[in-house]
Amino acid sequence: MSEQLRFQQGAVVANGVRLHYLDWGGRGTPLVFLAGFGNTPHFFDSLARQLTDRFRVVGLTRRGHGASERPETGYDIATLARDIVGFLDALGFERAAFVGHSFAGSEMVELATAHADRVDKLVFLDALYEYEKSDLELFGANPLRVSVPPPETFESADAYSRDFVARYPAYRGLRTPTWDEALSHALERAPDGRFQERLRPPLADQMGSSRFEYRADWRRIRCPVLALYAFPGETWSVPADVAPGVQDAVRAYTARMDREYRGRNIAHARRDIRTLHLVELRDTSHFCFLDREDAVVEALRGFL
Repeated sequence: MSEQLRFQQGAVVANGVRLHYLDWGGRGTPLVFLAGFGNTPHFFDSLARQLTDRFRVVGLTRRGHGASERPETGYDIATLARDIVGFLDALGFERAAFVGHSFAGSEMVELATAHADRVDKLVFLDALYEYEKSDLELFGANPLRVSVPPPETFESADAYSRDFVARYPAYRGLRTPTWDEALSHALERAPDGRFQERLRPPLADQMGSSRFEYRADWRRIRCPVLALYAFPGETWSVPADVAPGVQDAVRAYTARMDREYRGRNIAHARRDIRTLHLVELRDTSHFCFLDREDAVVEALRGFL
């Protein structure tokens, strides 16, 4: 199926920035998809189309990403949330439900606490997390972590995707032509004709710092919340092509992540969000809506 048949594209000026969006159509309550760090709504193409029977479904490309404008500032969580509010205004949506993956979780928490009148419901796709300083050490302790930085440019989108799954082995099982196509929207042509990430390092650093510094009182969230937490298990965390000793180290690290990171945030959410509906998905990737699409669709339809 061609892209033209799957969705329409548009752009609006919101909060002073030109923002690109995808429109999958449908009628009913507006449902806005928000992608993760460096990603665009193209990752939601299959999932979003399954909800158009009940919702008007759109996906916003945040500033600095994809075909949206790339200003030098404004990558803090509060500004990104105001961008989303401006997007709702531009499309004439008084309120909307939101589905967000990964980094988008902070934007949705900010929406729910600072712009509560614009939020109907929230769905967190492995996205409801608050970082602590100790998490930096925890993330860096991954036995599979690649210490060499990625190349500045790539000869092709295929080369970029190959490098991505080499750096993040947990995503190897996700790589398909559809994955490569979605990932390619993170790229632009460099001056030498090769490809580079559109989210340039200075802007990515702004986003990363803002995400780690962001704090909000989850007790202030009043709208209904569905939080899906992805537990990779051995299926997604332990590559079969590494030495047995490394596999053992990865198993221990995965258990530590489940306990110190996922477990801590789940306990936080259960304690502070009275409207919480929580689903733990086992043996799934961080992109759970891709490898466990049927389970995610079922959870979304039952909640929304």
